[in-house]
Amino acid sequence: MNTIKLAAVAIAAGLLAACQSTPSQFNGTTGYQIEQKNADSAVLVYTLAARKDRQLDENKLQHACQKVLKSNQTFKLKVLSITEIANPANDKQDQYGIKLGNSRTSIGLANTPSTNNSEGYAAQQILETRPSTLHVVRYTCTSN
Repeated sequence: MNTIKLAAVAIAAGLLAACQSTPSQFNGTTGYQIEQKNADSAVLVYTLAARKDRQLDENKLQHACQKVLKSNQTFKLKVLSITEIANPANDKQDQYGIKLGNSRTSIGLANTPSTNNSEGYAAQQILETRPSTLHVVRYTCTSN
């Protein structure tokens, strides 16, 4: 029984890790865009959440190259520029709270569900948390 549970946890962790490095086309906030593409090289712009995990970022850049150039080989990456921008998703107004001057004040009880779902207010706030800044990485990928 314990080996089945352990195997299920390992499979779930593997699936979650795979989802974290899967590249996605630009959706207005994050993802990659193709600037230029040849048969064996490409110039891409990838917008990523600003974080300290460089290896995860490099994996995302590498996977985007593999997806764009339709090859599973490891590409040589050369970063042309990195720009830090404010997260545009944070500019949207909250649907909760009262506007007081230039601030938005939210008052809620953690154990009180809202009228439109069964989740608590605190759980919803945690799920809506976004990074405040994004990194826009412009880079080339070429065949080795």
